[in-house]
Amino acid sequence: MVQFDWSQKIQAAVFKKWQATGGKGIKIAVLDTGVELVHPALAHLNQEGHKFNTAILGFNPDDPTPFGNSDVTDGYRKKGHGTQCVSVVSSKATPTDLLVGIAPLAELFIFKVNTSDNKFFRVKDFLKGLEAATKLGADIIVVSIAYSPSDLTTEGIAQAEVDRVFGLVRKAGSLLFSALPNMEEEESWVGIAANSFPSLRPESINIGVVSQQMLNTRKAEIEAEQGVHLLVSNSNGTYCKIGGLYVQEPISSSYGTYLVAGIAALYLASKKKEAVPTNNPTFSATSDAVKAISQKFVKLANAPILDTDTPVFFKKSLDNA
Repeated sequence: MVQFDWSQKIQAAVFKKWQATGGKGIKIAVLDTGVELVHPALAHLNQEGHKFNTAILGFNPDDPTPFGNSDVTDGYRKKGHGTQCVSVVSSKATPTDLLVGIAPLAELFIFKVNTSDNKFFRVKDFLKGLEAATKLGADIIVVSIAYSPSDLTTEGIAQAEVDRVFGLVRKAGSLLFSALPNMEEEESWVGIAANSFPSLRPESINIGVVSQQMLNTRKAEIEAEQGVHLLVSNSNGTYCKIGGLYVQEPISSSYGTYLVAGIAALYLASKKKEAVPTNNPTFSATSDAVKAISQKFVKLANAPILDTDTPVFFKKSLDNA
């Protein structure tokens, strides 16, 4: 029997009143490789009007509703990707397995942004998903795939079109969480966001993952990078896997991004419960959102010795003085 409760793993990083909401009333759009909806822990997400494949012919981001029952099967590599990531936020316990996500009561919109043969990720399909998410009123948008900035040129996507779509994100008041690249311990973090799309956009809240060695040797370098917003330690976790199975492995930047987005859902849900508008302009700015979400995160300068069982959530010391 699988027994893993993500809601327990994040207790040190959130207030009890946030966690009590379960994310109820919050809309989360995930732009990923799809989700295996026959998985017992994720079967509740198989809802009409909530499943979109932006790569299919004729998909209209301005009016996505007619496409809301698309095939979003996650066939990416051997274990999938979106399936594991979504389980961090939305998994629910079954009679035989106990895998619990952070915000299982949040409303989830699944956007598969790779082609049906699971081979290609096009920027144009990503932009369609991003625009469609705003049309559906997503409070939170999660992106754990990344492109090289040169991909926009290769696909012939004009900067004006990119600006238009991200302008819709701002107008909608959606919080956009993007995964930074997974870094090896010998790699420099300088320019990490500037070399990755959509992390290079000012609307993006960028999440990275750090190991103990990175904290020992690159803490100052990470602190200095404006494009790094929040961090998660690479402790071990359990995730859903295609085939109705489970996998245990360290937290990657993809998983970390979903973890932080799930915490944001709890925060927003608590504000809705208090009848505070979540589209408050004060909260729409990236820096204010980061401060609100990370109130109980550990300052990077005060990083403890990490363990392999419980993730630590970090905020940059100067940004949260």
